[in-house]
Amino acid sequence: MTSHAVSKFLSGAWLCVLAISGLFAGCHDSAVSGGDSETHFLEKCTDSCSAGLTCLCGVCSKSCTAEANCGDLSPAASCEDSCTESSSKMCDVACAKDADCGSFGADFGCSAGHCRQTNAGGSGGAASGAGGTGASGAGPLGACHAEPDLTPTLPAPSALDPDLVARAAVVLGACMPDDGVPRSAAHIWLAHLGSPQIVTRFGEQLECLANASCGCAAIEHCLGFVYRLPPADCPSICQGEVFSGCGDGAQVSIDCTRFGLSCDPAGICAEPPSVVCDGTEAATCTAQGEVLACERSVLRKAPCQANGFSCVGGACAGSGSACVGSAPSDEGSQPLGTGCSGDTLQACLGGQTTSIDCATQGPGFSCQARDGSFFCGLAAECVPADNYSTPVPQTCDGTTVSFCNAGRLEHLECTALGFSGCEVDTKVGHYGCTPGVTLQ
Repeated sequence: MTSHAVSKFLSGAWLCVLAISGLFAGCHDSAVSGGDSETHFLEKCTDSCSAGLTCLCGVCSKSCTAEANCGDLSPAASCEDSCTESSSKMCDVACAKDADCGSFGADFGCSAGHCRQTNAGGSGGAASGAGGTGASGAGPLGACHAEPDLTPTLPAPSALDPDLVARAAVVLGACMPDDGVPRSAAHIWLAHLGSPQIVTRFGEQLECLANASCGCAAIEHCLGFVYRLPPADCPSICQGEVFSGCGDGAQVSIDCTRFGLSCDPAGICAEPPSVVCDGTEAATCTAQGEVLACERSVLRKAPCQANGFSCVGGACAGSGSACVGSAPSDEGSQPLGTGCSGDTLQACLGGQTTSIDCATQGPGFSCQARDGSFFCGLAAECVPADNYSTPVPQTCDGTTVSFCNAGRLEHLECTALGFSGCEVDTKVGHYGCTPGVTLQ
């Protein structure tokens, strides 16, 4: 199971889209004030800084070799690896929550493990600018109304709140637009079928995404994704549990702890201990009935037995008679519904039949049938998306976005989520609420 928008970013192409469109604050060509009014420490910048500081990793700081080199900037400053390479160090301030950055002023918050301006409004550094927005014109990070879960765990599908899934899907669909809103909802509902990696873990920050009400700024605020203009030297490295790397014109840092994972230079975010692989390894079955396969450069385990399936030849499969549909995939397998027996979905997985109790797939779920499709869902008002296709795309009516959420037709007001409008235009990357990403 894969979110195509995120898989594009993981392979490099999506980074180019984000950099061109200026999706996050780090991509805007502007510099604004913040931090100490005299030193301008950790002020945003693009090329130069005042007060004898240097623009490093998008903020005003200075190179260092020891903690003592940073004491004159802030009592909380420490000498840490920079974003360029592990041998290069800069003065920075680590944090775990927004309150840790309170001494820098109201403009600062905790972003990807370090104090950064999130609602800047002054001028300084190389030049003054609008700055302070989270993503492509969306509201400032400081205006986000919900905090990320700092000890996230993947919820069981039966524990998900359908209303929260709907609101989070609108944010993801608008700000990571390649999949659109219906498939973003599907990725959350179907996360339990896949291996532990970023694309299956958005549901761990469900409440933050749904309640942040700050437009695309929620992606950085809740998920810890930060995009910047790339430095000349940009290897893939880990700074604690924060991954940093470059691809096709942008640098990204990802706080892996937002997904309950650990940083891995090869696999970005993974469950420890991670094992690097090159894709030539054949998928196998573990003693616990899991698929062990190479996904995004590290070996990852996807559950089969835990979901009521069997692991056969390195793929999930049903345990009944032979059937046609739902071929094995190295990205996780989704059963193909073939009929209903009460509230039990009859399905085909890996060429073998299987039965699924819909009550285990979501709160209030039952077996539904519509337009020749069979699925576990909330209603039969529409055919829900799966991990690979969207039979019913989202639509806009004024500032209201409509889409299919587990078979229930949703109508949500974009302005309530921190956006200003609604538009569906795949040519410019608008898949619902705007402003979002403009594909160029």
